[in-house]
Amino acid sequence: MKKVLLGSTALVAAGVMATAPASAAEKLSAKVGGYMEQWVGYTSVDDDNAAAGDTSGFDVKSDSEIHFKGATVLDNGIEFGINVQLEANSNSGDQIDESYLIVKGSFGEINIGSENSAMYKMHYAPSEFGIGINSGDQSDWTLGSGSSISSSGTFRGPFGSTYVEPARANDSEKITYYTPRVAGFQVGASYSPDTNQDSNSLTDSDSALTSGVMFGANYVNNFGGFDVALSGGYGTFLDSPSGSNEPEAYSAGIKLGYAGFGIGASWARFDDSGANDGDAYNLGVSYSTGPFGVSLSYLNGEREGSGAATASGSQAEQDTFMLSGKYALGPGVTAAATLGHSEYTSSTAGVSDVEATYFVTGIRLSF
Repeated sequence: MKKVLLGSTALVAAGVMATAPASAAEKLSAKVGGYMEQWVGYTSVDDDNAAAGDTSGFDVKSDSEIHFKGATVLDNGIEFGINVQLEANSNSGDQIDESYLIVKGSFGEINIGSENSAMYKMHYAPSEFGIGINSGDQSDWTLGSGSSISSSGTFRGPFGSTYVEPARANDSEKITYYTPRVAGFQVGASYSPDTNQDSNSLTDSDSALTSGVMFGANYVNNFGGFDVALSGGYGTFLDSPSGSNEPEAYSAGIKLGYAGFGIGASWARFDDSGANDGDAYNLGVSYSTGPFGVSLSYLNGEREGSGAATASGSQAEQDTFMLSGKYALGPGVTAAATLGHSEYTSSTAGVSDVEATYFVTGIRLSF
């Protein structure tokens, strides 16, 4: 599998270079863009764990990035571009979120660098207009640092999202190819040497997961004003350290829309991923017209756990409901709000349940 993927990529790259003579195209220049989200909210948390502390009350949270993007088109029509995303909030673990090179043409699109896989980027899920029920955002308002139930697995794992990647590999260095969209269909495939991000060290198959492959496919069409979007994805790592299983991830989604009304569902599954094995499903309805939009969403996520009576390794299940709304105040300026309720339960001995109700409002700026 590895040789096939690498060989195919080499052939495409060779073809690109062979058809790219010196040209009068302008040199690539980057433009600055991005987004800023500032949220203010009140949460009421009920956690029987004495170590959890008192996390109820008002809070302010932020999520912002600065994006550097640029592209140039050669005389032969092939486009080369860059995308570098800088975390605008302090992040000691990953200050540069994503950084990759883009090649586009009649052959499709190639991404090389630190970026999400085709499995993740081609996935569809119900529309939502608040803090994001299907990305783990609710854990910021429900699970404190001392909570009896850990937030581990809420991000790119089925405990908190249907947008998943095997082993929660995140933005590992990879090569991804997307076919052109034909009759509504598109397919993508990614290859990642290991799970590392922003690292040029050699991969060691004796001590780490290596040779990750992720596939995605979707279908988008409109029938007399009726919008249809379907997706499916699969990912795994072909090699693992001795005695370990290769983790597998699955996902599927559907979105339907008509005259501003939308309905959707999505699902994800982890196998052989240790404590993060489990299922997630997300249901939602929405309506948008002009600058206004409202959505009602539900997420059920499960972490099967390791059997250990600890917060990070324990079995846990999440049920979250969110009613959200948005209003576009002007170009690139959107006000949004979410009323949510989350319940976290566990069958692991010694791990108490958590329940939280929260109201969050904020401003999104895009530039």
